[in-house]
Amino acid sequence: MKNLESLNTLFNIEPSKTNDIVFPEQDRVSQKEDDFQLARDTMRKLLMKSEDTLDEMITIAKNSEHPRSFEVAGQLIKTVSDVAKDLLSLQKQLKDIEQVDKKTAAIGNQTNNVFVGSTDELLKLLKKDDGKTING
Repeated sequence: MKNLESLNTLFNIEPSKTNDIVFPEQDRVSQKEDDFQLARDTMRKLLMKSEDTLDEMITIAKNSEHPRSFEVAGQLIKTVSDVAKDLLSLQKQLKDIEQVDKKTAAIGNQTNNVFVGSTDELLKLLKKDDGKTING
């Protein structure tokens, strides 16, 4: 800090104010959470509305006794069940993404690695390689 102050005095400039920096990783995490919440809310709204629609469609089918109205009611039932499955699938996808993020965070940023593991694992791997040892 002292060096910066002396440089500021030497060049006759005022120090710049620092702003809070949002790191891209934090931004991606919040975007994932926002996207998940939006998708979840949308699916839940669809399920709530489709239940009312399904009840009305079944009433229409019973009153009209028309085969097409029963077919539409059946398709609507299938669609509602598919949305419910998609909602559960969304939960699983979020869990999988979180697990991958945890693994990535634990490993960190590593590039150009020939082997990632403990030295004990490396020795075992080398000894298994055609019965050869490290020395010969």
